[in-house]
Amino acid sequence: MNFYHVKNGKTIINICSTRYLFKQSPGSVDEVVDFFNLSEGTKNFLTTANPGECVISLNNSVTAIKFIITDFEKQFVFT
Repeated sequence: MNFYHVKNGKTIINICSTRYLFKQSPGSVDEVVDFFNLSEGTKNFLTTANPGECVISLNNSVTAIKFIITDFEKQFVFT
C-alpha cells in the first residue's frame, strides 16, 4: 500500500482494470480491505498467502490465484 499514500496514488489504482494483491502484513491489511472493499475471507487469505499466491481483482470480481514456476523458469529466477 505504499503507492496508495503517494500523490495521485489512489487515482492511478482506481483506473487500473486489473489489480494483483499479494500477501499483506496484519498491520496494513485492514487498509487494503477497506480501500478495495474486500470480504473478511479475502482479508484472511491476504494475511496467510504463501509465495506465489495472490488475489486478482478484475472487472469487480475477486479471485485467488497461484503462480507456479516451471523448471525452465527456475534457472532464471534462482541463480
